[in-house]
Amino acid sequence: MATIISTLDTAITYLNTLYNASSTAPTSGEEDYTVWTSLFNTAINLWESESELWAELVQSLASAADGTKTTTAGTYSYALPTLFKFPMSGYVWLGSNTNKTAYKVIKVQEKQLHENDTDRWCYFLNGYLYFNPNCTIPDALTINYDFYKEATKLTTGSDTFEMSDPMFAVYYALSELKKEEGDATALSITNQKLEIMKDRNEMPAWFQETSLLNSPSEGWGV
Repeated sequence: MATIISTLDTAITYLNTLYNASSTAPTSGEEDYTVWTSLFNTAINLWESESELWAELVQSLASAADGTKTTTAGTYSYALPTLFKFPMSGYVWLGSNTNKTAYKVIKVQEKQLHENDTDRWCYFLNGYLYFNPNCTIPDALTINYDFYKEATKLTTGSDTFEMSDPMFAVYYALSELKKEEGDATALSITNQKLEIMKDRNEMPAWFQETSLLNSPSEGWGV
């Protein structure tokens, strides 16, 4: 299915059509553009705060805009990406291709249990990734881990939505603009689009079984 909108500017244009039935959309710097952008970002906040781990918010360190990506010999703390929320794996890998070494992620509360060991472990705390200081950290190795990030807010016209259906944000904005009119149609569509995004996010991968297969030889089935 083709994406109807993807950028802030296309969202502004579409909302203008739904709300004003006009072909002339507001432009950057105008009051409506500013207010509507704020409503889109509120929708992003609502989407992000759902009790759902959105696939769109899982990112690798390699694709992050910032965060330290390579090791320095003798250095045991490395800056995390600005949008980092929490790790999405139990391991951090140092190296590249098939020549990588795994470091187990522990909880910071467990750190004192490992004070004297030389095992490969690390932990995340207050914007930094820390490695066991009793280990040898080689120089210039690539740091690899996946993390769950904060949703990116929209500021310029070319900024893109991360959610799978940006029309959720458009209809949320429309529902807010029509709230005083007592028109709940847009709000209903907003809720439907959020539920559909949840369903898509939770769908199993193709060809992944979601139930037990009948296996007469093992005593299952009729």
